[in-house]
Amino acid sequence: MTPGTALLVGGSSEIGMAVLVRLLGPVPRRVILAGRPSSELWWNAEKLRDAGYSVSTTQYDAGLDADELDGMLEHACAEDRLELAIVAVGSMASKSFADGVVVNGLAVSVLLRALVHRKPAQIVVLSSAAAVRPRQSIAAYSLGKQLADSAAVLLARETAGTGVRVLVVRPGFVTTRMTADLPKPPLATSPERVAGRVAAAVEARKTIVWVPGVMGLVVRAVDLVPRRLLPETWR
Repeated sequence: MTPGTALLVGGSSEIGMAVLVRLLGPVPRRVILAGRPSSELWWNAEKLRDAGYSVSTTQYDAGLDADELDGMLEHACAEDRLELAIVAVGSMASKSFADGVVVNGLAVSVLLRALVHRKPAQIVVLSSAAAVRPRQSIAAYSLGKQLADSAAVLLARETAGTGVRVLVVRPGFVTTRMTADLPKPPLATSPERVAGRVAAAVEARKTIVWVPGVMGLVVRAVDLVPRRLLPETWR
């Protein structure tokens, strides 16, 4: 990636952090981690500082409206132009169905619009295979990811040829803190493998990447099977 400010929204995300580290390139470079205050966010910031990056943190939550998002981005990117933005916002443990849809979908969609106005060279949106094949057991998460995924795909089309590239990342099950208590299915992957696929997709200027690569074919194949014949966790 070219030098300039790099922003990770979802600064405590293991997947987001792995992608950020893979795309950052050599120091010096300014990095901003945005998210709710947490020990994970502070730890990620210290890890990057130890590596030689100039790091600051700022608060982000799903309750910010469009004007507040613009203000946050204006303040965060006042020193250098935003070159790389990674959106790694997501939660399966929402307080309610509505909260799950807002956190995973509506808020991300509004954020993406605000980011495009900043004209970064690259936006990476961490979506999910559940955005394409929603599951009943994680209905709010799936619906939210569908909304965010669709918003990102539409923005990728809208910004084509403008100097802003949007990459939509659709991983299957990723082993992280969020999924630690869930059964590990076939084709489970790691944050580092997601980061590797993202780096290759950015280099190839793709707009959509599945992780692992076969996941897109698996999702299409499973859609052909009657739901009553599938294991309950796949429905």
